[in-house]
Amino acid sequence: MGVKIKFFIHPLFFIFGLYFAFTGKVFSFLTYTFCAVLHELGHAYISEKLGYMLAKVTLMPYGAVISGDLTGLKFSDEIAVAFAGPILNFIIAICFISLWWIFPDTYAYTDIIVSANLSLALINLLPAYPLDGGRVLYASIAKFNEKKARVICKIVSLVIAILIVGLFVYSVIVKQTNFSILFFALFILFGAFSKGKDNKYVRFYSQFKQSKLQRGQEEKVLVFGKNSTVKDLLKKVKADSLYSVKVIGENGEIIKTFSSVKVLKILSEENIYSKLEKIV
Repeated sequence: MGVKIKFFIHPLFFIFGLYFAFTGKVFSFLTYTFCAVLHELGHAYISEKLGYMLAKVTLMPYGAVISGDLTGLKFSDEIAVAFAGPILNFIIAICFISLWWIFPDTYAYTDIIVSANLSLALINLLPAYPLDGGRVLYASIAKFNEKKARVICKIVSLVIAILIVGLFVYSVIVKQTNFSILFFALFILFGAFSKGKDNKYVRFYSQFKQSKLQRGQEEKVLVFGKNSTVKDLLKKVKADSLYSVKVIGENGEIIKTFSSVKVLKILSEENIYSKLEKIV
């Protein structure tokens, strides 16, 4: 579909990088950063399959903040988007662990990749916003009460951040000071109490430009069953093409047709769970 993701870097990310530079762990920092980007690409892939794209990804210590609005998505789809990142990290880690069985000598060069992916996956499953676990917590409560979901997520995130600060204080007491723990706590506090719309998704089909029609554009025909939804349509189209649609009934008769102009409108405005048959 050719979704373009815009990446931004938060100041905390640079501060975290300088910390690793002064402690002689630049390679570790770069490895974790690369794995964090892969983590976000996992989110991007699943959101694209749902007909949405990530408007922005901001790199921060221990991960990234996704820009998107999942309003209107079913709980199961919200969970799929949230877990896509950690699952990809787990898959990468398992692949490299399997590689060790075949080529044991690679362990010395790839162990940091495994630890980075496992750490990112496990950390992101914590129920603190804006981590993936926090997004799942929010989505599960927001089904019933969105206002209460925001309050609960902030409280849980604050408690977790305080506990993490406690770990930092402990590291200082035992003379094994680890500032990365403190950065992680700041990351959670920033994400949980940020007032911005940190979760904005847009329909990927908004990428289509009318200027493409000036030199002519091939129109493709798609055929769907009567129970197909806009979500099914989104899985089949590409943002750089035009489509007309036919909806076929149980006996093979055409019960609905949509011109390419109507399809553009459907992809831009209709609820992704609406049945094509029901669209006027």
